[in-house]
Amino acid sequence: MPYRPRELVVRAREAAALLLSTLDRNEMVARFLDMYAAENRRPGRADQPGHYREQLETIRREAVLAMALRIEKALPTRMKVQVTMRAVGRPAKTKKAKKGAKSKPKKKPALELAIPLLDMFREEFFVALGQALDWSDDDAGDFWRDLQYYENLTKQGPGRRTRATNAASGPFVDRVGLLLDPSLMEQSRRAAAKFESELHTAADQVLREVFSRRREN
Repeated sequence: MPYRPRELVVRAREAAALLLSTLDRNEMVARFLDMYAAENRRPGRADQPGHYREQLETIRREAVLAMALRIEKALPTRMKVQVTMRAVGRPAKTKKAKKGAKSKPKKKPALELAIPLLDMFREEFFVALGQALDWSDDDAGDFWRDLQYYENLTKQGPGRRTRATNAASGPFVDRVGLLLDPSLMEQSRRAAAKFESELHTAADQVLREVFSRRREN
């Protein structure tokens, strides 16, 4: 494991801050809404400001969920660990040791070495995210339930396509498509799928930047 616990704490908190700053500084959700309205001749921020603000807030939350899940799934690869139940070092079958020879202690499985540090990063990441978003206990509980919902549906079939519309599907696409334009679900889902790809690219860049520098701490 190339990272010490203190390094991971710092990087986890940086990742949470950078995720939100990337999303908000670049106005990713606002640009997505404005582009959809312009391309499809739908009401925008000037036409329905109240509805626009509500859309902006709810879709921003979905965007945070999508980016957080992307970071969580990419974390083992970025930290260069393999979370598998296999022994490191000694093979399963070995020759019998000679009488009187000292036996070497077995190394711990890779899973035992990796999981605590992965969990440390995740815990610090989500704590920092909640602090930045000023979550209450209820807000945190709702976010965790939705994140689990995202994860469960993504495991069932990430990036699947429906036969009826040949459009990408998934929890983000389905939910954002409904929030964006329920009267034109096919095109709103296509737009949501394209936006999800942009969010994944941004989340990948967050992890890349956070883990790109070595720190003395």
